[in-house]
Amino acid sequence: MIQSAKRRLQLWNVTEDQINELQKNLRASETLTLLSPFRGVVQSVPVEQGKSVKVGDLLVEVADLSVVWVWADFYENELSMLQTGQKIAVTAKSYPGEKFDGTISLINPFVDEAKRTAKVRIDIPNTEFKLRPGMYVNAELTMSMGKALTVPVSAVMPTGTRSVVFVDKGGGRLEPRIVQLGSKYGDIYEVQSGLQEGERVVSSANFLIDAESKVQGALADFEMGKRRDGEPEK
Repeated sequence: MIQSAKRRLQLWNVTEDQINELQKNLRASETLTLLSPFRGVVQSVPVEQGKSVKVGDLLVEVADLSVVWVWADFYENELSMLQTGQKIAVTAKSYPGEKFDGTISLINPFVDEAKRTAKVRIDIPNTEFKLRPGMYVNAELTMSMGKALTVPVSAVMPTGTRSVVFVDKGGGRLEPRIVQLGSKYGDIYEVQSGLQEGERVVSSANFLIDAESKVQGALADFEMGKRRDGEPEK
């Protein structure tokens, strides 16, 4: 009978020290302190003092925040660069200049048809409880993609089937240039052709040229100027 009672107390997460104290005193106590099986934060206490409870009632809800999950959205063209077990850093506006290292534990196999993104779960150790449920964070994936010429996304103006950037020629003159773009990485594009290293481009083309007709006019004037300079018409 004693062993049965002891086993029941153990199922209630009563510690061995508490059980030994009861056996030593041989006296029942009106109160009993129940300890959480893990270090966490009390999320809710749905019962009131003095209320009767029965088996299965929820007394205290404790959240284990020692490891938190971050669900990040990655575009479909970025999924090929991801794999489970990969290290990834997370930043939060609440802690400027600080990075939290995590690991990719799950990549959702389904892509959102509207946003063209997939959910990726990142597990992050949170021993200091700095990251809290509901916070917004940014995931930063750092990896070597080799060397390439790049331009800011804001410098590129799509005009139907072509992409145009404006090269600063000095003296307030801008030269429209058709470029062939490669992959997009965050806020930059890889440039496969149309620009040379060292050329300066306008980084806010959409604000300088406010209509596609003006872009087409600038391209036409530029091509006409090249023909006048002796370039044969194609």
